[in-house]
Amino acid sequence: MAMDETVENLPFAEAVDFFREKANVPTESWLDVQGAAHSHAFSVAGAASDALVADFRAEIDKALAEGTTLDEFRAAFDDIVAKHGWEHTGHRDWRARVIYETNMRTAYAAGRYAQLTLPETLAVWPYWQYNHSGAVHPRRDHLSWDGLTIRADDPFWDVAYPPNGFGCGCFVIPADDADLDRQGKDRPDRAPDLAQPGGGSRGVDQSFDYNPGRAWLSGGRPGESLATGAMMDAFERAAVDGSVSARASLPIADPGDALRGVLGLEPGAFARVSAQTIRDHLALRDHGVGFYARAAVTALDAGIRRSPRGLLSAIVTIEGKPHMVGFKRTRNAEFLVTTVHRARPKQVSKVLGWPLVRE
Repeated sequence: MAMDETVENLPFAEAVDFFREKANVPTESWLDVQGAAHSHAFSVAGAASDALVADFRAEIDKALAEGTTLDEFRAAFDDIVAKHGWEHTGHRDWRARVIYETNMRTAYAAGRYAQLTLPETLAVWPYWQYNHSGAVHPRRDHLSWDGLTIRADDPFWDVAYPPNGFGCGCFVIPADDADLDRQGKDRPDRAPDLAQPGGGSRGVDQSFDYNPGRAWLSGGRPGESLATGAMMDAFERAAVDGSVSARASLPIADPGDALRGVLGLEPGAFARVSAQTIRDHLALRDHGVGFYARAAVTALDAGIRRSPRGLLSAIVTIEGKPHMVGFKRTRNAEFLVTTVHRARPKQVSKVLGWPLVRE
């Protein structure tokens, strides 16, 4: 299987969604945002004002959605620098390329990860092949990994899913047993050992040792706090008018460390509500984000129960009436509140008969 993986490819929805779900973060240094936090924060090192960050964001969004080229981005870069009087480090050509290529490649990688981890995709292609970009001056480790076909669920991909550094153009393609046969292999390759003396990961630059797509889709958002009332109101408006993607979500309740451990959630992961849920259910039941947040907190305090089929639900009393609150742990360990609705007596009895999810 072969494909052209250049950053100039036509955009696709998952890559655009990944970028548009980020929050703008002004910074003084490139060290202000590190690792997996990049999957939820848009920043340009040294861009310290909201307006400056917003202008750069608009140009990257345009590049992803409309296919703006690097040369076009450089022209926009010049306009933004002049408009804000920004004194940036590095030569103009180099600096614009770094901003453009890093954001484009990371968004593309996250979008591809979202596609490749669909259950139906993994059922057909259970392996991923690492492909070197063919750069004239390659990183030795990246070149040595070229052609390695490793299980898609190997921890290697949590750290070394490309891009693995500034300017890295490596990419991943899916593979199956027939691909292994063509490569003369009777089993997938063993993942390289990334450990190195002094810390860090071999072959992976500082702040690139994470998987952009996994960090985007998982329940863990580094440094995130529960949403405030104002944030809930703003998210609800954006969900209804469609200015955020359907898969965007907001943290509304803390399940606690014990429940996180039982459900296999990442440290600090919150219960979340998606824009799609709010969009669908407001029309049906007039339930907004604040309503979901209060119901989720009450349900987690009461204790959630698991059905024989693995469904997660709780029965709570809201305004004197029994309600069912539904939860779902996604394949990427995101913990979503999926529904809050009036429960019939049979539903109450059924759910209360399921065992509590305990530590």
